[in-house]
Amino acid sequence: MGTGIRRVAALLGALAGLAATPAAQAADPFFGILSNGHGLPTAKLTEELDGQAATGVGLLREHLHWDRIERSPGSFDWRETDELVARADARGMTILPVLVGTPPFHSTRPSGADTDGWPPRDVATMERFARELARRYGRRGTFWGCVSPGFGCRRPYRPIRAWQVWNEPDLKAWWRTGVDPAGYAELLAAASRGLKRGDRDAEVVLGGISLRGLVRGGFLDQLYDRGAAASFDTLAFHPYAVNVSGVVSTINHARWIASEHGDAGVPIRVTEYGFATGGDREWVTDQKCQAALIAATTRELRARRTELGLRSVVQFSWQDRSNTPATIWPNHAGLLRMDGRPKPALRAFTEAVADRSPAAGARVADVCDPQHQG
Repeated sequence: MGTGIRRVAALLGALAGLAATPAAQAADPFFGILSNGHGLPTAKLTEELDGQAATGVGLLREHLHWDRIERSPGSFDWRETDELVARADARGMTILPVLVGTPPFHSTRPSGADTDGWPPRDVATMERFARELARRYGRRGTFWGCVSPGFGCRRPYRPIRAWQVWNEPDLKAWWRTGVDPAGYAELLAAASRGLKRGDRDAEVVLGGISLRGLVRGGFLDQLYDRGAAASFDTLAFHPYAVNVSGVVSTINHARWIASEHGDAGVPIRVTEYGFATGGDREWVTDQKCQAALIAATTRELRARRTELGLRSVVQFSWQDRSNTPATIWPNHAGLLRMDGRPKPALRAFTEAVADRSPAAGARVADVCDPQHQG
């Protein structure tokens, strides 16, 4: 089946499924935050989830650490993941898991190296892991008390419907054996098979591609050339930019790449967007401008949701990871400071999610330098 026909068939199937699906499962939330709750102590997890729920988002993008679940080959410890999923569900939120963190006994990681970003030696191990995840937390998952399709499930509940396979595989920091489109395409295909076997309705989300992967002839082009479109349902990338118009322009560019490969109708998830208050990139600014830019981007993506074909947008990120301004910018992109105190961005983001107008003097034109306007 051609890619375009496959996308249409998937859309029709999803629409048909909505008619027979409880209201609590009708759609994934549109607004999300990149969180870091997997494996946190219960008290800290509860505090974070309460704060995140108060922003009005319905989606938490979480790095789901494979090595914290598969503790020994073929043996799965679900306790941390169960707690995360259950506590998010109780607050009206669902998880968008990012499948990362290969266990050492499956990993290409050399002895003595740190754990993140190393792919498995054998993609069949990822296929098995993905299948077990979808069987447990998917639409008819055992976690929800489901014993057969359409019968015996606890209601209401928010199953995990979408699964992201890896993070930024076009960067060496996240694919430590060296950027390898063919290798990632193989991993993606294996994970997709596993997810669909665990939950035939699972949505497979492409690993969020960085700006570097969106250049002409770059990583995304190469994935399409290798037939990877057959392995994902949703395109995902991270359109960081100096201003709002730059974010929208990057989304349109990614759509153009997909169109060039016959995949014009593919849904898009923006699995990271945001602005930072430290570091050395062009999307770094002060706290007032960060707040205005995050709010303006959030409003713009909501307004252009249908036009851009967006399924969800995820703000990066919930909390800073450093107090030292000279560290890399992702350490300073949070809505909260490292010590948990809110930045102005927290209120601005919450107001934007609620679709309330910005306060007087809080717009981009009021508080940002000219380079951040537009």
